[in-house]
Amino acid sequence: MISTTPPVAAGPAVKQRPVPWAKLGWVTLRQRRGAMIGAGVLLGAFAVYLAVMAVIQNNAYATVAACHPAAASKCQQLLQLFTSAYWGGDNSALQSGGAQTVSSLMFAVPVLVGAFIGAPVLARELETGTFRFAWTQGAGRTRWAISTLMLPAVLLTAVMGAFTALFYWYYRPFLEDGQVSSMLPLSFALLGVAFAAWTLFSFALAAFLGAVFKRIVPAMAVTLVVYVALALATATTIRPHYETPVTVTGWNGASGAAWVTSSWIDSPSGQPVSENEQISLLNQLPASALNPPPGNPKKKPPADSRSGDVFTNWLLDHGYKVGQSVQPNARFWRFQLTEGGWLLTVSALLIGGTVGLVRRRGA
Repeated sequence: MISTTPPVAAGPAVKQRPVPWAKLGWVTLRQRRGAMIGAGVLLGAFAVYLAVMAVIQNNAYATVAACHPAAASKCQQLLQLFTSAYWGGDNSALQSGGAQTVSSLMFAVPVLVGAFIGAPVLARELETGTFRFAWTQGAGRTRWAISTLMLPAVLLTAVMGAFTALFYWYYRPFLEDGQVSSMLPLSFALLGVAFAAWTLFSFALAAFLGAVFKRIVPAMAVTLVVYVALALATATTIRPHYETPVTVTGWNGASGAAWVTSSWIDSPSGQPVSENEQISLLNQLPASALNPPPGNPKKKPPADSRSGDVFTNWLLDHGYKVGQSVQPNARFWRFQLTEGGWLLTVSALLIGGTVGLVRRRGA
């Protein structure tokens, strides 16, 4: 028997509504909670240590700062005890960690946190193929990639910004007593906006390489290599040229007030003195220069070119000219904003490139 029922006309196709951004963000947090909790525990333990030591060090330095006159022997002894106990150089400093050691370890935080969170963020799903499921649930590859990248990037940058403020509290006594300059490579990348900016760059780079290699381990390995190479190039080659260095005459022990990028010695005839010639001059330094007899003052050059270095003063007394190229501490925030700006730009380009790779990837 042939059915005479007329065919039902197909209705208009129902367009699926995209998943709201809030729900995409919630899914992203759920998926990355393991890495975020792990990073949070490590950073939290480090933060507790910094907070405890910050209280101890700032209280100890308050005693040093209250001692007057600062040039008195008792005040100098207090400063030496404080430096040896908390900065580094003896057993007690090593036992307590020492700010010099802690600051060195801090350099590894941005690349490790960024690489361990950024590399798996896309590479894990690309490696296992689960990204196809996300694309069929109303998210779409572009929205999925943006939500997966942007939320961890914003949270990571905010957390590192707060961590920088805590580290500054811990580090402040050594900046104030001139133990270290805020412009020196030892501390510059750990202060201001640079620490968070370098972490964001590490995350963006790891995520981009994860989309390129579609494997977590290669992405992490290449991130470490590229990050270290760029950080070293920035500290030694790029950062010194953010602004033209200031030339100063004499060596005034300016390391606590500026970053000395280069120094030189000119002979009385105006010719540059080579490193080998400097060593030869140092060997010629008479014992009387180290311990001049009382009542026999030596002719001194202008006071602003003198320093506490015996060899430097001996050179000045014999007609040599010494000088330095320095980046003053007054330029700290201009340098910070310059470095943070180009790191933010590079990070944005990497994130944009990552989204582009996802869009072009076949299902």
